[in-house]
Amino acid sequence: MGAHQHIVANATYDYRQEPRGTVAFVLHSHLPWVLGHGGWPVGEEWLYQAYAHSYLPLFDALAHLGARGFRNIASLGITPILAAQLDDSRTVAGLASWLHNWQLRAGSLPNNHPVRDYELGRAQSALAIFRGHYSRGTAPRIRSLIDDQVVQFLGGPATHPFTPGLDERIHEIAIRAGLEDSARRYGTSPTGIWVPECAYRPGQEGLYQQLGITHFMVDEPAVVAVGGKTCVPYRLGESLVKVVARDGQISDLLWSHERGYAGTALYRDFHAVDHVYGLKLSSVGEKSRHDKPVYDPQSAQIQVDVDARNFVRELTTSFEVQREQGTESPTVVIGIDTELLGHWWHEGVAWFERVIELLPESRISTSTLEQVTSTARTSIHLSASSWGSGKDWSVWTGNPVRDIAMMNSQSQEYVLDLIERNTCTSAHLNQLMLQLSSDWAFMVTRETAAQYAHNRVLTHMHQLKSGVDPDAPFPLMSFSASRVRTRTDSA
Repeated sequence: MGAHQHIVANATYDYRQEPRGTVAFVLHSHLPWVLGHGGWPVGEEWLYQAYAHSYLPLFDALAHLGARGFRNIASLGITPILAAQLDDSRTVAGLASWLHNWQLRAGSLPNNHPVRDYELGRAQSALAIFRGHYSRGTAPRIRSLIDDQVVQFLGGPATHPFTPGLDERIHEIAIRAGLEDSARRYGTSPTGIWVPECAYRPGQEGLYQQLGITHFMVDEPAVVAVGGKTCVPYRLGESLVKVVARDGQISDLLWSHERGYAGTALYRDFHAVDHVYGLKLSSVGEKSRHDKPVYDPQSAQIQVDVDARNFVRELTTSFEVQREQGTESPTVVIGIDTELLGHWWHEGVAWFERVIELLPESRISTSTLEQVTSTARTSIHLSASSWGSGKDWSVWTGNPVRDIAMMNSQSQEYVLDLIERNTCTSAHLNQLMLQLSSDWAFMVTRETAAQYAHNRVLTHMHQLKSGVDPDAPFPLMSFSASRVRTRTDSA
């Protein structure tokens, strides 16, 4: 199959016939380590919900699209810490129980309940998908999507740390661990990464280049602030590393609370939970009202097609504007959390699949982040940034989380001292990396399960400094002390 062709449902679409433009979907999949750290409402429940409602249906949809001939649909990032959980035997067993429980809860709805058959069908479908393809975790499925060029895989540092807050030696250890985990798990060594929180500190591209990383994505304001253009690839500084900014306005069609598709009245309401059955049975309805209408799956499915077609029109308009401005190859880069599709936005996976189906007839191609950045011709110098509130670092360094930032710094110094004294072990590094997850500061700043987040930081810091359990349930890294010393000595 040629580089400019898609084979779709036995029909060939040739993008050499004046393509309108290219869209690059960048999907970021991540959860902090929750296995063995709480159940409900904070803890493993997060993992099972995201697994059942996002990962299972999305990966299944990607496989079906791939079987129909679609290629380079998206750049898919799965953080090493999430990948380790998705493949852990305890997760597989826990998810099986969770899916059975979902089926029982759906089946216990009254026979005349208008959502009963739909919800029961969803639960049964998820259980069938799980049994058919995920009894050994997600790695086999993801590997096949990569091998078949359905997606491009993005790696990243081990536990999704806020990288501007890392000592460069710790940063290197974290990235090496993540890249090596991806190579073992999926049989591929990623050259592109998802930088946690899209956080950039000037100069960090030097480490990326040293480790063979060739491209990543930043948020739109990072590039616009220095006179660059959204969705235009650049070489970063004097390095060979390439960067592109996502299109915030079009990404917000999915992401925004105010104008995003997920807030449409006919879609299922994420927050309205029937506490008798533990199920979401209501539509969004009128946002200002507390009484919600019962969810109507058929109406929602019609709305999916409406919104998918609207999105394609939005892409087409963007491409036209870019051509008027002199852009030869119009491109739109969409960057979102994978969990938006299916979990936060119940209809999101169906919407995504419908969009991919509609693109060829509008002469729009999909590309990966690697393909988009490969055309970079000019260089750009960026300032400090992130995709957090304010587009700065305040979510992870501001007053509400000063104590976390200080503890993270202290633990890094502690581990660096162990390395210098040749006493650092894999268990030490595991606890440090767990402590450094960016999620904890985010949860405190955003006031979502803040006490849980503080407790996690304190727990890992205590285990790091007061005798690490060598059997701690985090099988991601397997460094030997001598290997860590070699890296530090050569830094």
